[in-house]
Amino acid sequence: AVGASAPFRHRLPPRAWPSHAPTPTCTSTHMLFRRAAVRLAPRALARPLSARAQVPDAADVVIVGGGSVGASCAYHLAERGLSVVLLEAHQLTSGTTWHTAGMLWRLRPSYVEVELNSHTRAMCLRLEEDPRVGVASWHENGGLFVATNEERLSEYERLAETGKRYGIPGRILAPEEVKGAHPLVRTDDLTGALLSPTDGTVDADGIVRAYCKGA
Repeated sequence: AVGASAPFRHRLPPRAWPSHAPTPTCTSTHMLFRRAAVRLAPRALARPLSARAQVPDAADVVIVGGGSVGASCAYHLAERGLSVVLLEAHQLTSGTTWHTAGMLWRLRPSYVEVELNSHTRAMCLRLEEDPRVGVASWHENGGLFVATNEERLSEYERLAETGKRYGIPGRILAPEEVKGAHPLVRTDDLTGALLSPTDGTVDADGIVRAYCKGA
């Protein structure tokens, strides 16, 4: 959940750290443990806040959940000059983010998906190259989509054409060309395939750490 800043700033109720719980620590990966909070001031590094005196009294935005969506929101809001607090009950990526496959296909039937996926890829590369961050999260291994009938191949041809509009490389392969892209693929029952060389996978832990560090 993301709280908007207008028309008032979010007040954060003070909470004493439970005596039975271990003191939160921050490793070099900027992971937060137990009920820690991160204050993401504009252009500041993420840091754990556990003691009552450290938790800020107010923030422009309070984000609940330290997964990929929460961290991305924190980064983009901090980039726009807002004071952001990110709350996570356990540790970063401990919800659904940690077990995601992270596969990113750039050629999609919806232009919204195409633009979102392209932005995600660009952010991974940008944060890796940023000297303030330097966290790698993008692995560009390409994508191969095989078709066993003409209808599916026609769908892939439309995706390849869509890619031209967005500058995304894609090429339709004949069955005999598929082996060149992936030698282990069985081709005797194929009608063709779509090769998307700039597809890849996102390391979920890496991109969350990159967003928090870059904020």
